[in-house]
Amino acid sequence: MAPSSSWHRLAAFAVICSGLILLWVCSQSEAAVYQGVGKCKHKDKIFKPGQKFQRGCDKCYCAEGGYFCITPMRPTSWPKKCKPVQMDCGYRIVYRSHPEKECRAYSWVG
Repeated sequence: MAPSSSWHRLAAFAVICSGLILLWVCSQSEAAVYQGVGKCKHKDKIFKPGQKFQRGCDKCYCAEGGYFCITPMRPTSWPKKCKPVQMDCGYRIVYRSHPEKECRAYSWVG
């Protein structure tokens, strides 16, 4: 098989994976996606394609020739009657008067 053919397959696979991850992320609305090229390595451990691993709060998936990670986002604006509450790997926006009830943030950054 020609090297360019392998590259095209890898690129197509990356596009498909990115699309699937973005579909999942859009449904979550609290994550950003980034990717890396090369070996899937974290803390001196090498992962094989198809394996999942975590880098701090980032959830990563190893693919051929690289990896994709989903990182939690943080809120940047919310209604005055609400406040952000930091959790282990993310945030919740809650009403100040009723912290058990969630409200929506206006914007998030990754």
